[in-house]
Amino acid sequence: MGKFTDIKDMFAQAREMQKQAKQIQKQLGAMRITVETGGGTVKATVDGEASLVDLVIDESLLEPEELKKTLPKLIKKAIQEAQSKAKAEAAAHLRAQMGGFPEM
Repeated sequence: MGKFTDIKDMFAQAREMQKQAKQIQKQLGAMRITVETGGGTVKATVDGEASLVDLVIDESLLEPEELKKTLPKLIKKAIQEAQSKAKAEAAAHLRAQMGGFPEM
């Protein structure tokens, strides 16, 4: 009967880990990280899973000259920085939530 109890405990632990994973995923989805570029003229907001949720562009960048030269670079930079920051914050959040689990 000892093996059955061990298997039962393993399944219980697996269910608990699955429950924790779902909770963490929900928390990451609710997390918001905003990065500004171009002196605040472009603001990109991503969630904890690094998905873009908002992009704000200052009207001064909508001039024809700025549209071609500056705006694409600022948008790309803001999104990349926000995603990078989100990934770092998500990793830190996961480490804190998982406590004693070793890093892989």
